[in-house]
Amino acid sequence: MATSEPMPVAPPRCPAPADLGAELAAYESAAEVGVWAGPRYRMTYRRLGSGPLLVLVPGIAGTYRGYALLLNRLAERFETIHYEYPGTEAGDGARLRRIGHADLVDDLLGLLDHLGGQSSALLGLSFGATVVLGALERAPGRFTRVVLQGAVAWRAYTRAERWAMGLGSWLPGPARRLPLWERALTWNCRDSFPAVLGPRWRHFVEDCGRTPIAALAHRGRILTRLDLRPRLGAIRTPVLVVRGHEDRLVPTGLHEELVRGLPAAVSRIVPLAGHPMHYTHAELMARVVTEFVGT
Repeated sequence: MATSEPMPVAPPRCPAPADLGAELAAYESAAEVGVWAGPRYRMTYRRLGSGPLLVLVPGIAGTYRGYALLLNRLAERFETIHYEYPGTEAGDGARLRRIGHADLVDDLLGLLDHLGGQSSALLGLSFGATVVLGALERAPGRFTRVVLQGAVAWRAYTRAERWAMGLGSWLPGPARRLPLWERALTWNCRDSFPAVLGPRWRHFVEDCGRTPIAALAHRGRILTRLDLRPRLGAIRTPVLVVRGHEDRLVPTGLHEELVRGLPAAVSRIVPLAGHPMHYTHAELMARVVTEFVGT
């Protein structure tokens, strides 16, 4: 009697990571660029997609280029808006020393008025999460659901960190000129990028390095003075707080403190992820946002 042996089964092939250069080119080709002449600066924003409105409030450093992959995925379900903070774009007229955290909240609300005043969902990343929390307290009825990633309500800063941010507000040029700039990014974020995402790491370093030093220092100084913890209890909007398990910039304790302080918050921890999840886990982030905001 003939016998047969089982045929070897090839392991499933993982899809190759999306090409960030191609994603950026596609985003720049399709996104509509607008300018809102706000009271503090000329705000550049980009709009892509159709559906419910979703505003992405970005992190402390970088430009729209770093969010292109995430925005492309979100635009399959939402009308997405990404905007730049004061001082990011040359010639935007921003007088940074006169702009505080409350002004950044006002600017977000003003942009929404400019876009037609409709209710929206918000996605706040890192520094942007603080702006989102301020908007939720100020105008809770304007927002449906909110996702925060890499977020804290407060953190302690050393005297040296405060001094460095004060000095940085006077320095010209982009952040890539700062001594130890790439070393600091490497310490905080390099482990988040596996070898297969090596090209994304270089893109991340280069895009963060585009941020003007003065603008970066301005945002850092805002954080050193900010404590949102007493205000969290007034926020009743449903919020999903996402943290990468390996995030060096957001310790577990600060993540849990934020979640406990928000009456309608849900926590989600992403294994093997660090702080810049819009680079390393963009597809997952888009799915998480869609599932939460769409419910």
